[in-house]
Amino acid sequence: MASRAILCCVLLAAACGRTTLQSSVADKHGGAKPTEEMDFWDGLAITPAVSNRDAIHALWLSFGQRAQGERIDWETEMKGAEQRGWISADDPLKPNETARAGMIARVVCKEADIPGGATMRVFGPVERYAVKELNHMGWLPEMTSGQSISGAQLIAVLSKAEDRRRGRENGSPKEDM
Repeated sequence: MASRAILCCVLLAAACGRTTLQSSVADKHGGAKPTEEMDFWDGLAITPAVSNRDAIHALWLSFGQRAQGERIDWETEMKGAEQRGWISADDPLKPNETARAGMIARVVCKEADIPGGATMRVFGPVERYAVKELNHMGWLPEMTSGQSISGAQLIAVLSKAEDRRRGRENGSPKEDM
């Protein structure tokens, strides 16, 4: 009987872990040339689940500042993500694990200046509340913070964030897209 309980605990613990993907689009197509960046976005669009490597790379391409033609590797992107407050030092992301929708939503809310509702205004863009805000805006419908996100979903969210940022730069605040 005790062995069954231990087996159940082990199986439950294994089921709660993130899925590890075989490869990353950024590793294949994450080069510094404009054509390689386009290959990255094309590859990401058909990816059923985005890895942390791909998510951080896409966030860097969307919100980061880098010199034209500069290739950024995983370690450099992670250091920069930590410096910008996208991730914390105690959240070491594994490159080929699936990215959490919450992590992506948190960065998008921060970078696109999405204030959120009352809870997010009090606690800041915590993953759970950032996802709820993007749910409310229709950017990540019916997702939870722990879910994996597809490449098409990531591109759609980043596109809406870019539209919002451009709208603000042109003097017209865009609350919901």
